[in-house]
Amino acid sequence: MEKRRFSRITLQMAAKLTVGEKMYSFNAVDNLSIGGCSLNIEADVPEESECRLWIPLDSTNPGLGIDVSGVILRCSDDSLGIRFDTITPESLFHLQNLIRYNAPDPDRIDVEITQHPGLK
Repeated sequence: MEKRRFSRITLQMAAKLTVGEKMYSFNAVDNLSIGGCSLNIEADVPEESECRLWIPLDSTNPGLGIDVSGVILRCSDDSLGIRFDTITPESLFHLQNLIRYNAPDPDRIDVEITQHPGLK
């Protein structure tokens, strides 16, 4: 039985993760959902660390992107999981649309957004 509330997609777009003073760059985001994501990374990041994820949406407009704050839920040898906690309404709008347009079932995403309008 599926316990996840939100559908996931793999996103082949650049992203940057900031944890404390360290910044990590990625070419893809795994299991991206409205509530969090997974990243393939080899790093020693303590669980419960606060973090910030930036996904740029337009290379010609560096200020346009998804900016979300969260917490590291798990960190293993090659990946970490993030729960999103804080997002602006504009970034949430972009995140929802990004997932909707990349999901195999956009109608299901619309239902999830309607049932869970925020992050939690």
